[in-house]
Amino acid sequence: MTLPQLPPPIDINNETKRGIIDGLKKVIEVFQAEGVLDKGLGYKDVIHKPDVLYAFIQTFKANAELAGRIVMDKEGVAVHDPDTQLVCGVNLAQVQQLLVKTCARYFLEQDTREEEEIVTETVTRKRFLFFKTTEQVERRTGGGFDERKVREISRHMAFDWQLPLLPALAELNSAQLMELEENVIFLTSAEGIREFAKFDQQTIKKAKATAGQDFPMAVATRPGSIGGIATWSKDMYSFYRQALGDNAFEFFSRDKAFYMVCASLEKPAARIYGDVLCYIAAENLEEMQRLNMDKADVLLAAMKFAFGDKIRPVLSRPAFAKDVLRKLVESLLHVEQEKSQLAVSAQITCKAIAPQVMNWLAKQAAAEA
Repeated sequence: MTLPQLPPPIDINNETKRGIIDGLKKVIEVFQAEGVLDKGLGYKDVIHKPDVLYAFIQTFKANAELAGRIVMDKEGVAVHDPDTQLVCGVNLAQVQQLLVKTCARYFLEQDTREEEEIVTETVTRKRFLFFKTTEQVERRTGGGFDERKVREISRHMAFDWQLPLLPALAELNSAQLMELEENVIFLTSAEGIREFAKFDQQTIKKAKATAGQDFPMAVATRPGSIGGIATWSKDMYSFYRQALGDNAFEFFSRDKAFYMVCASLEKPAARIYGDVLCYIAAENLEEMQRLNMDKADVLLAAMKFAFGDKIRPVLSRPAFAKDVLRKLVESLLHVEQEKSQLAVSAQITCKAIAPQVMNWLAKQAAAEA
C-alpha cells in the first residue's frame, strides 16, 4: 500500500499569493462564462466552503484547457500537470495545497468557534477618594476558536480528497490530534476517522509505542486496529505482524473478547490459522482448538478447499460452531491416520457437506437481512 505524502513545505510571499488569488478569480470567471461553473459562486465561496472548493478542483481537472491563457509557465505555455512551475513561481500542486489549507483553516475556525455572548456585570468604582459608585456594564465573552485543533489539522492539508473529510476531522479532539501528529494525512475516509475517534490519547500513545514505524500503516489501513495493537505486548504484536503481513491490521481491529481466546494459542498454531484469525468467530476458534495442530491444519485446508471464497462468511458466524463444526471436529478427534491420509479424508468429507453448508449459510444470511 502506497501511503500519501505531503508535498515539501513552501514559503509563498505576499506578491505570489496576490498572483495566485488574481489567477483563481480569472479562472472562476472563465469557467462561469463557459458554463462549467455555477455563476452564483464567488471567490469566497470557493476558498471558504470545502464542498465548493472540491467541486471546483474537479472542474479544473476536467476543463484545464479552458484556463490555458491564465495557467501558464514563464514561456507562456499552458500548464496542465501538477509539477511544472507556473509563471508565478509555484506549481499547481502547491496552488492546490495553499487553497486547501486556506479553506480548511476557515472551516475549522468557524466549526470550533464558541458562541459569542454579552454578559452584564456589576462594577464598583471609587470616585473622589471616599465616594463609590456602582454601575452595570456589558462585556462580550466567547467567540474564540480551538486554535490547537485548527493548527494541527490545517497544517497537514494539501489534497482535494481531504476536503470532504473536514467535518469528520473536526470531531477529533486536540489530545487525539496531538498523538496523531503528521499521521493525520493517513486518515483517508470518514469511516476511518470515526474508527480512530473511538480511542483516547493513552490508547493511541500505547499503540504508537508498540507499532513503532508500522503506526502510519495501521492508521492508513485500519484505524480501528489501534485498540488491538495497544492490547498486545511488543513481542506478540511483532509475531502477529510477521505471521499475518498486512492482514495483521484487520486482526488487530477485532474485540478484546476474541483476543482472550487467541491468548491460549501457541505461536505454531497461530501460524497455521494465519489470516483466518482475521475473521473466524471466537466460538469456531474455541471448537477448532479441541484438535491438535496437525488435525486443525488438515481441517482448515479441507474447509478452504470445499467452501472456496465462502470460507470467510461461514467461519465468521458463531452458529457454525454448534450447527456444523462440532461434528467435523469430533469426527477427527480420535482418528489415527497419517497427516496425508487424514487430509484426503477431510477434503472428501468437507466436499460432501459443502452443499448443506451453503444452504445453511443462505438461511443465516436471510435471517440477518
